Amino acid sequence: MRTGTSVAARGVVPGLTALDGEPSAQSIVPRIVEVARALEGEVVAGDGRERLTGGALLQRAALVRDAVLAAQPQGRPVAVLRGHDAGALVGVVGVLAAGVPLVVLDPTTPAARLRHYVEAAGATICVTDAEHAGTARLLAPTVLEPESAGRPLPDPVAAAESLLGSPAGPGDTAVIVYTSGSTGAPKGVACDHRSILHDAWVNSLASDCYGPGDVVVHLLPMAFSAGIGVTLACLLTGARQELFDPRSRSVAELHEWMREVGATVLLASPAILRGLLAALRPGATIEGLRSLTMAGETVHGAELAAIRRAVGPGCSLRNRYGSTETWLMAEQRIEAGDPLPTGATPVGRAVPGLRIDVEDEHGRLHEQGTGRVVVTGRWLGNSYWGAPERTAEVFRDNPDGTRTFRTSDVGRLSDCGTLRLLGRTDDSVKVRGLLVEPGEVDALLFAQPDVREAIVVGRTSPRTGRTSLVAHVVPEPGARLTATGIRALVRANLPSHMVPEQVVFLGALPRTERGKLDRSALPEVPDVVGTKGPRNDFDAVLLGLFERVLEMPSLGIDTDFFAAGGDSLAAQALVAAIEEELGTSSGQVSTALIAANPTPAQLATALRGDRRRSSSTLVPLRTGGSGTPLFVVAGAGGVAMGLRPLAVRLPDTTVYGLQAHGMENPGLPDWSIPRIAARHVRTLRGVQPHGPYRVAGHSMGGLVALEVAQQLTRAGEEVELLVVLDSFPPDPDIVPRVFAPGEGLVQRVRSVAGLLATGIVPNRDGGHHARFHRQGAVLQRRYRTTPYAGRTVVVVAQDDEDAWARRQWEGHLTGDWVRHELPGGHITFLTEPLVERVAGLLSRELEAVGERRAGTAVRTPEPGAPPHPAE
Repeated sequence: MRTGTSVAARGVVPGLTALDGEPSAQSIVPRIVEVARALEGEVVAGDGRERLTGGALLQRAALVRDAVLAAQPQGRPVAVLRGHDAGALVGVVGVLAAGVPLVVLDPTTPAARLRHYVEAAGATICVTDAEHAGTARLLAPTVLEPESAGRPLPDPVAAAESLLGSPAGPGDTAVIVYTSGSTGAPKGVACDHRSILHDAWVNSLASDCYGPGDVVVHLLPMAFSAGIGVTLACLLTGARQELFDPRSRSVAELHEWMREVGATVLLASPAILRGLLAALRPGATIEGLRSLTMAGETVHGAELAAIRRAVGPGCSLRNRYGSTETWLMAEQRIEAGDPLPTGATPVGRAVPGLRIDVEDEHGRLHEQGTGRVVVTGRWLGNSYWGAPERTAEVFRDNPDGTRTFRTSDVGRLSDCGTLRLLGRTDDSVKVRGLLVEPGEVDALLFAQPDVREAIVVGRTSPRTGRTSLVAHVVPEPGARLTATGIRALVRANLPSHMVPEQVVFLGALPRTERGKLDRSALPEVPDVVGTKGPRNDFDAVLLGLFERVLEMPSLGIDTDFFAAGGDSLAAQALVAAIEEELGTSSGQVSTALIAANPTPAQLATALRGDRRRSSSTLVPLRTGGSGTPLFVVAGAGGVAMGLRPLAVRLPDTTVYGLQAHGMENPGLPDWSIPRIAARHVRTLRGVQPHGPYRVAGHSMGGLVALEVAQQLTRAGEEVELLVVLDSFPPDPDIVPRVFAPGEGLVQRVRSVAGLLATGIVPNRDGGHHARFHRQGAVLQRRYRTTPYAGRTVVVVAQDDEDAWARRQWEGHLTGDWVRHELPGGHITFLTEPLVERVAGLLSRELEAVGERRAGTAVRTPEPGAPPHPAE
């Protein structure tokens, strides 16, 4: 690890001695008083509303100390409940100066949880302010508001003397910090004065991270070890801390705010850094930082590269590893010119005063290898408050005066002492008898440009007892990821037993109150792997095709294709595989047939019976719902089954998909939108003879749905809802051209010939889909219609490059209509995880239609109105 002594270049405080890294006979308060007196007229903390000088800190903290001692002279722990502001620092210093243990409470935590902390600590007093006094009265019998009592402030000299009047010993408990409880009930970690002083030295001066003259961006809640550690380290070193609460303020404001306060040091979790980078304008950089520290979860190489581009070469990057029980343990420092790591970034080498080993399954310690991470040092003075038995389980006092702590982390220690974390001891699982560290799969997924976040966990089926891996993936906006693609990626890079059996796409990973990944809040996933074996050779062949397409071994013939992660693209691949392997005739198997028969057993029965659908344009997507069904038209070149992710998220609604004639069966296509619509009208009236009707369409399917609504209305039927999903309006001046302006004669002839072959000769690369897509582009430029007067909902994918054109429905809709804009691209907003937003919006619209029919008053948005902010 690199160290430096460049603090002097940034500023030395006259009369202030350097912080001692050997705090054998020291405690916190005298050092804080020394720093505050040296900076009496200087700002030591700011929060956007007030600027706190060293002198004001002394004066106001003295009021808190006196109030605590007057209310409780017996030395029990005292809680502080304040916001993330300068006033919280006053409360922290005042309680510590009273010579009692401090418990900092986070006001964003539910009161029931806070009451548990207060009761477990044995605290009966809570120091607070007027804003939080109501909550404080729910937590403790005695509530103090020292700064609201109107007492006069002492002068700084008298205040300093008062703060030094109740000295605590170096080995006394200074702070009780409660852990997140991710591995059980929250535990109170009692941290003594020596351990805090040593950690402040390691965090700041020993690692040349910050010191006098630096402006430290403080984003971390003080109720947690990382937050109170920064608070105390700045007070102990003379660095100015600027407090910004990302839970109450938008991270989009952070960049400009950092510029305004002159930030030189940023300490942040990777999650906050992702938000900061996402909020930057294209090409913008973060100026002025000389040090950026990341901690709290794994940072991957691709993220590190983006961070480096944003902060420039003059900023040191630090990846740190610590815990509530030990404070900072290791640091990986990366300077300009240093190669960026691939995969998960190491957490580096042990900080001064600590030794890191790994423990094998027999309890033996090793200086290199893989195992449980164990740390040893002189300043591990912490323990679990009021729990000596629990303390003895993980802490050990050694004959040489050092102390050892066994973490719950699993890591790989190189021969040069660099540590990489692989996961936690309770995350490791055995799959098919082989030990798997899910963190290795996380690292691979994180390295993919289309993956924003990922976490892989082991899951044991309560039905079969099998253990398998489940990957929870957050795609980048606009990325079109599939479960089969994720599994294929892992299979190409890792052993087969490390391939996730299930892939769940999420909009964001769940996090705890302190911003850490919350594995306990990950969604439950059902069993998807069937247990029944093939009944005959035909079943066995078909089952093998399912396994190959889904990239999953050991399926059963009762495995549901879609529950196992199959989507429309995978279904098309399965159709192609069946035609190739089983020699079925064109049209005998289709994605529609798979939708109706999603298990190998059901599909085998359908194929052996040579079933053919009576209407190849109609695909049941969700059956069994009550009330009026919804008919959804697929876009040009799209199969109806591609709309299944939307359909299955519409509760209690029967949904039918409609697709082009000739798409999946032999047949000539319809060559105008009115003709396509007329065919669909005949088809849907075969299912629902009379209205009211509900129709929707995606892309060109939105224009077809519009024409369906027009034809039904002219026939005297009621259409109570039309939904247009990211479609161009019927305006040839807006719809893109079919043929490129620079296309030569030969190319134009080939294009026209290919167009005329739509539905007859499959395209070599895209089957019928590519030809139907091009045909749709021609048809929508030729389509005209009169303005539609019925209730219409227009949904626009706001991240698509043609979003501006797909917004232009004014003048084409003269009735009650509304426009909503949702995240995603033209295709991706209807796929995981963004489709959840579309489904939620559509569910509300369907519910509103039902309420209108029942005579219930509902709010009707203004025509063309933008979406409600919550949408």
